[in-house]
Formats: sequence, C-alpha cells, structure tokens
Amino acid sequence: MILKGVKTSGMVNDVLADMFKIRRQNAVMMSKANSFLPFEDSQSLVDLLVKKDTSLFLFGSHNKKRPHNLVFGRTFDGKILDMLEFGMTGFKKLCQFKQPKIPLGAKPCLIFNGDMFERYPEWGVVQNYFCDFFCTTKTSSINLQGLEYVLSLTAVEPNILLLRSYEVNMKKSGSSTPYVELEEIGVSLDLVLRRTQIAPPEFRKVTQKQPKAAKIGKTKNITHDMAGSKLATVHMTKQNLSEMPQIRMKGSKKKEGVEGEKKKKKLKRFDGEEQ
Repeated sequence: MILKGVKTSGMVNDVLADMFKIRRQNAVMMSKANSFLPFEDSQSLVDLLVKKDTSLFLFGSHNKKRPHNLVFGRTFDGKILDMLEFGMTGFKKLCQFKQPKIPLGAKPCLIFNGDMFERYPEWGVVQNYFCDFFCTTKTSSINLQGLEYVLSLTAVEPNILLLRSYEVNMKKSGSSTPYVELEEIGVSLDLVLRRTQIAPPEFRKVTQKQPKAAKIGKTKNITHDMAGSKLATVHMTKQNLSEMPQIRMKGSKKKEGVEGEKKKKKLKRFDGEEQ
C-alpha cells in the first residue's frame, strides 16, 4: 500500500507515483492525505493496513525537519515488524528515460552491491525488506531468455542507498552465451538512511515459522509441481501378454446366428415355391 502524509513535496509525489507504476499489479495507492506518524504512533496506520488486508507499505511525507521523507515498512499479525526511514537526495522520474518494453508482472532480478548488507544488521533488514517489496514469489531457477530487467541496490558508506533500474538487452556474441547490455530505464533514487525500527529477535523468529498446512512432506513416489498439483509415480510388475485372457465378442456371435437363421428361412421359402 502506498500512502502520503498531510504535507508532501513534488519529489515525494513523483516517487510514490513511479513506485506504484512499478508495483501496479500488486499495489494499491491511496489518494487521500493521512496524518500518520509511523515512528511516533503507528496504531492508526496498522489498523488501515489490516482493513485493506496488506502487510507492506510505503509512506511519503515532507517537513522542515525531515524533507523528502520516505518510510518503508511491513507488518505481521497486526503489529509493526520493520520500518526504514529514508531521505531523498536525488531522483529521476520514469518519464525522463526511454520507455522500456517490460510486460506487466515481469519479475526483476535484484542485485545488492556492497558489503554493508552483510556487516550491519540494519542493512541486512534493508536487503530483506526490498526482496519482499519487489519480489512476490521465490524462484529456484532462472530462464535466461525470461530475464528482462534488473534492479540494482548499492550500499555506500556511511548510510547511502542507490537504487537503479535497467532493461536487459541480449545480443548475439558468436557463442552460446549472449552479449548482455544494460540500459537504464528508471526509477533512479538516491536515499539516505535516517531511522530504523527493527523487530526483536523473538518476534522475528515467530514470523519465520512456517504453518504445518503449508509444509509439503516428502512421500515416496509423490512429487509436486510449481502450481502445487500432486504428481505420483506408479510402479507395476512386468506383464506377460501371452497369458492375458482374451475378450470374447458375444455380441458379434449373436448377430451372426440371427443372420444365419434368416438365410435358412429364405432357402426354405424358395424350395416350397419350386415344388
């Protein structure tokens, strides 16, 4: 869900609109201004998210203390899980780039650059959040021909995050591996991490539990495809076709018997006429 505060700047409005265009298949944008203060009092925001049945949100606002402010967050079981507050220092709109040929619902390839994502716990949460924000499903394998665009997130010391989006163009290279060119298509964002609110380890451990109904147990000779359908393999003993009983065609025998009786009656009739 994408929301805006009571006061916003033109840059904030443009970012929210472009983010909605990127996630338009799985996003809802609220046009009404909201007087939420996510870090001070998040209950009213959580109530709205529960009402709309959504867990991820992006909130934009602007004031003198925190200009061009963006708050990325997510909830679990009616409670705030994580919140990340960024300030914008640079932005390029989608209309400033060449229009890409990316179909609706295409999955981006996320690339995280920089060792800050591994060194600092809060940046690990940033990485995990944007995986949830831009990717709705996990994939175990990638088709090279289906790779259409890339989202690059680069962490720079001390607290800068650079977000870039590229279209993937594959050209002939004279070998089995194509020559790949990346063309920037937007959104282009320069962000500065201001504040974070990270869930305690106990609460995070609860969110990572998988329900028993969602677990697919391993059963011999039974597998599941990507759609969740059950596929089974049946093993049978070798059959001896020579010992198989043959089907008796009773209907054909009756038919032959009826036709034979009719022929006999015709012969008798002809013999009586000759006499």
